[in-house]
Parts: sequence; structure tokens; C-alpha cells
Amino acid sequence: MGIAAEAGRLPFHEERSMERMRHGGQGPGNDWFPALRHARVPLQPEDRLLVLYGHPLVLQLGLYAAADRALTGEPVVYLDGANAFDPFVIGRLARAHRRPPRKVLSLIHVARAFTCHQMERLVSDCLAEALDRYQARVAVLSGLFETLYDEAVRDREVARLWSRMRDSIHRLTQHGYAVLCLCPPAPALVRGGRPCLDQLRRQADRTIRVYEEEGVVHLAEEGPAGGFFQEAAGSARECR
Repeated sequence: MGIAAEAGRLPFHEERSMERMRHGGQGPGNDWFPALRHARVPLQPEDRLLVLYGHPLVLQLGLYAAADRALTGEPVVYLDGANAFDPFVIGRLARAHRRPPRKVLSLIHVARAFTCHQMERLVSDCLAEALDRYQARVAVLSGLFETLYDEAVRDREVARLWSRMRDSIHRLTQHGYAVLCLCPPAPALVRGGRPCLDQLRRQADRTIRVYEEEGVVHLAEEGPAGGFFQEAAGSARECR
């Protein structure tokens, strides 16, 4: 789904997600990692900008973080630049907590972007209004840089778009919103992906690196405030 025509409005698609579930559709076969069922991103009340990076599974962990908030009755705005949002995962988590999937999904307000210009507009022009409209304090930016990896977009344009998004994220955090950025590794041979991530990490209040070692997924907080460390039970490789 592309950008909505009305300025400042996000192209939400909760109803389409619910329609798929009502008709008994099945999610992707590799969307459920038993090794990660108990791995949780530690969002604290004082968090403003939290960056999760380093492994493709950050997208799955971000889904869990959004679901955890929704399970407490808190609305979340979820911008999807990696086509990673899966209502079936949220539904399974809801049922595991004996909650109606429909109610939990209704609290996660999703918009997808398929180009870097769409993602920039969602972050810079739409996100603040959406947070206010849905009375949400948490935004999840899933695959923030994925659309910037388009080789057809010039480096100067990537830098311009990223600068606008970075400034918008900073303004949101200054106003007390919590922003969780999910950054899987950049594809090989991609230009300019690493500098953007480095800038985001310097701007972040907290940064958690996700990595896999001997088949076990680790979450480790970096920087002076480090101390959080978590191992996912079991092997992620076994679940793919």
C-alpha cells in the first residue's frame, strides 16, 4: 500500500490484516521462531530513542515489542519499511496471552512504505500526527533504512531524505515519544547504509546489538548505559 493522498494521513491497513485472518489465511512458514518467544526488547518508561540492529531477527523482535505494548492496552504506531509486519504473529501472541487477536491488532496502527520517498514522508510528515490521533506514545520504525538502499537513488538524495527523517525522529523524542528503530544488516554492496546507522546510534539513548553465536541469539546493550544482556533459548537456525 502506498502513501495516502491526504496530507498527514497514514495509509493504515488493519482491516486488510483482519480480513486475512477471518478467512483463515496462513502467515509465512518461517515467521515463528520458538527460540525467540521469550526474548523481549526492554522498553523502559524513560526510553526515547532505542535502536535495535545487527541481525535480521531485529524485525521479529520489533513485532514482539509492538505486541507487548498492545497486550497492555497501549496503542502503537508501526511504520513498515521492510514489509515485516505480520498479523498472524500478533494473533498468536494474543492467543498465547488469552487475549482476542482482533482487539490486540486494533491497537497497532500500521503503514507501509515501498520507496525511500514514501518512508521519508511517513516519518517526517505523518508520524507526529498519527501518534497524536491514536493517542500513542510509542512508534516502531521497522526497516528504517531498507528503502534507502535503492541503487537508483543518488547518494545526495539519500543524504537529504535521511537528514529529514533524523531531524523528525529527534523532534519526536524531544516531545517525549518513544521511538524504536529496527535496523537489520544492509545488503552486500550497498552504498551509504553504514553511515546512516552510525549516525542513528550516536543519536540514540540506548542501542542494542543483536547477534548470533554458535546458533544462539544474543541481545547486548552497548555504550555507557550497557548492562542489559539476553540470550534467546535454543537456536534460531533450527527455526528457519
